Amino acid sequence: MWPADAIRNVGIIAHIDAGKTTLTERILYNTGTIRYMGDVQDGNTVTDSLPQERQRGISIISAAVTCTWNQTQINVIDTPGHIDFTAEVERTLSVMDGAIAVFCALRGVQAQSETVWRQARRHAIPIIAFINKLDRPGADHHRVVRQLKEKLLVNAVPLQFPLDRGDGNCGLADLLTGEVISPDGQPTGHKLDFAANPDALTARSHLIECLAESDDVILNAYLENTTPPPEILRAALRRAVIRRNLVPVLFGSALRNVGVPQLLDAVRDYLPSPPDRHPAPSDRSDELSATVFKVIDQGDPEESIAYVRIYTGTLTVDRPIWNARSQEYFTPTRLYRVFAEMFDPINGAGPGDIVAVSGVGTALRTGDALATGPHPAITTSMAFPEPVVSTVIEPAAGTPAASFEAALQRFCREDPTLKAKPGPLPGQWTLAGMGELHLDVVRDRIKTDFGIDTRAGNGKVEYRDTIAAPAATAYHFVKKLANQEQIITADLELEVMPLHNGAGLEVLFPPDSADWPEDQREAIAAGIRDFINAEADGFPLTDMRIRIAAAEHDAGKAAALAFLTATRLALADAIAKARRVKMEPVMRLEVSTPQDHLGAVIADLSARRARITEVDSLALGAARIAALVPLAELLGYASAIRSLSGGRADFVAEPSAYEPAPLDHLP
Repeated sequence: MWPADAIRNVGIIAHIDAGKTTLTERILYNTGTIRYMGDVQDGNTVTDSLPQERQRGISIISAAVTCTWNQTQINVIDTPGHIDFTAEVERTLSVMDGAIAVFCALRGVQAQSETVWRQARRHAIPIIAFINKLDRPGADHHRVVRQLKEKLLVNAVPLQFPLDRGDGNCGLADLLTGEVISPDGQPTGHKLDFAANPDALTARSHLIECLAESDDVILNAYLENTTPPPEILRAALRRAVIRRNLVPVLFGSALRNVGVPQLLDAVRDYLPSPPDRHPAPSDRSDELSATVFKVIDQGDPEESIAYVRIYTGTLTVDRPIWNARSQEYFTPTRLYRVFAEMFDPINGAGPGDIVAVSGVGTALRTGDALATGPHPAITTSMAFPEPVVSTVIEPAAGTPAASFEAALQRFCREDPTLKAKPGPLPGQWTLAGMGELHLDVVRDRIKTDFGIDTRAGNGKVEYRDTIAAPAATAYHFVKKLANQEQIITADLELEVMPLHNGAGLEVLFPPDSADWPEDQREAIAAGIRDFINAEADGFPLTDMRIRIAAAEHDAGKAAALAFLTATRLALADAIAKARRVKMEPVMRLEVSTPQDHLGAVIADLSARRARITEVDSLALGAARIAALVPLAELLGYASAIRSLSGGRADFVAEPSAYEPAPLDHLP
């Protein structure tokens, strides 16, 4: 077991095609974990193990690998860049201590870059930025650094200065030490003369000024007109990064392995160790506290695998562990060190580590808190978005219904953003996910893993309802049970109030509800869930607050069934007073297209009810269009954009918010 302060848990996040998987492959090569570097185009990288990933050239699931660098164990998780697989990014960031955000030197800060940055910021994760593809024609690292500051609103500070050799190759100079890295990524043994390079001197001065603003040690030296030695600057930079006052920026080319060793040094020197991020309570440091952040269903319950992040204590096999969700103990039979799709058996793991356990049957789910006893010392939270697209899916003729249902349920257990429910016709299922690509990949995996061919209908938008105004109601429920003298009653007062777009659903109970009978409170909560998700009167409700004002009962007459029914009827009355409003999902769309197709793409977007928010020029005659577009107008957009641009444009779309749907566009 490595000591906790010698461990770094790092997630690699970025927009699609920014180079995350290539960077992960180079990290494994530089740390000696692999002998040969794979390539995404050849489909032989370590972390893209699914056939669908190798065929499509994209990451679909997050992959964990463990490597060592200069007496430091680095647990790296490569995450997908496509928004359809955002659940993989969310659960990765929920257990990471730091992150490497990768940006393309040609395209800069893109749509998904902003999305994953917001996710990392929500988890308060310190980040190192790596500007990749510096070797490409048209690369502009100055523009990318400027976009980091303007679009992401962070204090981005370069730690290196790119040196243009004039032959298309680019070396790097370390602004802390002056050491020069050649275009092939190797140290030259020379140091940059800052006096002879005023631009590099300005960049170094800016770095020291930023450190002085966030660190008293550097500030004192700055006021005395002295420059601290590199080790003092590194220590100050580490403190600033952990406090998230600064975002260090490094440069390179993952494909050519330029800048990767220096990035690994930065991970070791500047990103936090587990104790930095999650200090254990002194009186409970020996107690186990861990979180399950991913579950892989292997078909056989005893072979199913759960990925676990350990915060405190030690995890060993054949030791009972408390699951806070299920309120019961379970005993794992095997423990593994993770290397993408391969698992190396180990006997135990300590604080800060990331490992996998098996032999747990179906006892574990994503987000479960594990501990020695009923009260974990450290817990984390995971928030997954609701599906926005659904399709009706059915198996090929002759497929047993039970086999098809088992396949769907397996993928729903693995992916919290995937939902499946029976219908609308016998033998059919409605499958909902984050996008058309998400659903297509699930169908491919059902065929690959289970040998089941499927047929699917056209994509359908998952609409929602909200309310137009506040409303309140008081409901008295009374019923005499059949063939009995007992009368059950329930009196309930509640209020509903609309919230802003994207707020979701809030349920508030009064302060004295802690004194209510447990079955009464659970019945009210169940009644709210049933009504909110019911589609009999419309679509599921969102962006509203439900406040239970009072709930009275007679202990001799009240029953949980009475409160369950009273809650449904009271909500129906309140929603009718508040008036339902139909909401449609609106996507934040980003299109990259050659300049000569710009007009046609914009005209097509306007016809799709798009609101153009930004048009930028990119390198090499390309352009970027940002727009807000209703999801209903984007179904099948991949084929349309290929036709408009001769196959030269690409796009990415992410959920932005639910907005009122025009009456002439309601389903």
